[in-house]
Amino acid sequence: MKQTKFIIASALVAATGVAQADLSANLGVASNYLFRGVSQTGDAAAISGSLDYGNESGFYLGTWMSNVDFGGKEDMEVDGYAGYAGEAGGISYDLGYLYYWYPGAGGDAQGGDLDYGEAALSLGFGPMTVGLAYNVNAEAKGPGPFQEGDLYYSLGFSPDWSYEGFSPSFLVGYYDFTDDGKAGVGDLSYLHWSVGISKDAGDFGAFSVNYEQTDDVTGVSADDNPNFWIGWSKDF
Repeated sequence: MKQTKFIIASALVAATGVAQADLSANLGVASNYLFRGVSQTGDAAAISGSLDYGNESGFYLGTWMSNVDFGGKEDMEVDGYAGYAGEAGGISYDLGYLYYWYPGAGGDAQGGDLDYGEAALSLGFGPMTVGLAYNVNAEAKGPGPFQEGDLYYSLGFSPDWSYEGFSPSFLVGYYDFTDDGKAGVGDLSYLHWSVGISKDAGDFGAFSVNYEQTDDVTGVSADDNPNFWIGWSKDF
């Protein structure tokens, strides 16, 4: 899933890294598609897929897509991304650009087109990953969320250990909207966190059980309830 977009960006950039082979693909199914703590499918199931290219220089590019439902005309999200990843002095790094495209969505009923692009940077120190994504171009008409200047910060922890093939992961993120607090907009920025347990099933892919929650009561999601979802993915 795009829970695999910049952990998540830092679940596209983090998930897309440099492929071991020149060309790779992924197929995923999940009971809910949550992006930065907010459901993109109205709490319904999602099917996603990606196609990625990477080479030994550290350069990569790819595309990822999933069904979505924001209550409007949109029914699909298609992401394109490219970047450069590597390691220096024991610190891994990933610098990329991600574009989120929603075919058929937008218009006056949804405050303009929904598409936007982000520049994203992540740094890894052992099991820790810190990420920053900056909205550099947006189609939506402000004021409101998902405008140029929005920032997303993340801190992920994936310990290098497992028990009977089960591995944990943790993430906390903060979405800082540039129009937060403006007249007629209200509180938009929010904190979210997640915990996941995954199981590598070899040729059968990988399975996961996940919990996510936000402190967003009146803003973008207006939902501070705990969200649980299960997922399956397989690399090719």
